[in-house]
Amino acid sequence: MTPSSPPPSASVVLCVRDALDAVPAVAARVAAVAALRRVDVVVVDDGSTDGTGEALARLLPRRVDVTLVRHPESAGVAARRNEALAWARGEHVWFVDHDDEWTAGDLMTLRGAAAGADVVVAGADYRWGPGAGERRRVDGARVDGPTEVDGARASAMLVEGAFHGFLWSKLFRREALGAAPFPALPAQSDIVGVATALAAAETVRLLPDTVYTYVRTPGSITRRTPDASALERAHDLVLASAGRHASADARDAFTARFLCLAAVKTAVRWRAGRAAVREAVAVAARRAREVRLARLLRRSPALGAVVLLLRACPPALPPLLRTALHGLDLLRTARGAARRATRRAS
Repeated sequence: MTPSSPPPSASVVLCVRDALDAVPAVAARVAAVAALRRVDVVVVDDGSTDGTGEALARLLPRRVDVTLVRHPESAGVAARRNEALAWARGEHVWFVDHDDEWTAGDLMTLRGAAAGADVVVAGADYRWGPGAGERRRVDGARVDGPTEVDGARASAMLVEGAFHGFLWSKLFRREALGAAPFPALPAQSDIVGVATALAAAETVRLLPDTVYTYVRTPGSITRRTPDASALERAHDLVLASAGRHASADARDAFTARFLCLAAVKTAVRWRAGRAAVREAVAVAARRAREVRLARLLRRSPALGAVVLLLRACPPALPPLLRTALHGLDLLRTARGAARRATRRAS
């Protein structure tokens, strides 16, 4: 793209359900991005019952480049994202959520790198409180090497954990996504869509910029009762799509990190009921037996220890994780308090 040429056209896709309190902020963000040249916005209401659809119809800007699709019943975010692709008119697509932080400037950053790329991978932060210390980076490749890779290398990077499968920190060419990239899963359909696009990509561009902030709220999907079977299905689909480009050792580490550890950690972190924790442990222990333990221990002693424990004494993992997470929360709280005290003193 030359300095005088316009950036590629883009569509912003936002699916919501029962988000009435967030509608004014959503409408303001939609108005800001829709004001950009060659940008359209598709908002899908997934069967809200709290008046979200009516509020969106009232507050969204009335423009030809803003499309509101309303449904009387819920079909889930994966189905609605697939549906939104049929409404989107842009060459590239950016998926966002209603309860996070994103701006027109962030879209400009992504579009500025999109010419000639099938996927643009940037960074994202995670914010769990209002303080400056209550934020950390959760996605984005370290751009200290090539800033442009092919789809095979990007697929391997996803499996290796060089960047993660969040939708919001990436911009996708529609052709790379295909017609329905998101499987009908209650969670973790995001990473499957990312893996699908990377596997189809010829050029993937890596940016150091942070373009999105995921904000933890009580209604976030990860705060609901975790579904270990959905995590397992997503794991299998990612490896089927992207795993062939990664080494066997990297695939083992992905299984240990994304499935075995995450299944139990998520259940523990969000205080799932005993049945959900037991299901998570059972899935993790079963799949841990597929991992080549000796090689994993050499690659990642920490992940190897998790797999070893799941093989030897699976019920011991939840209380250990509970203790570790509690200690981590205390440490983060202490660091946040120390930062606030330093700012007050200065």
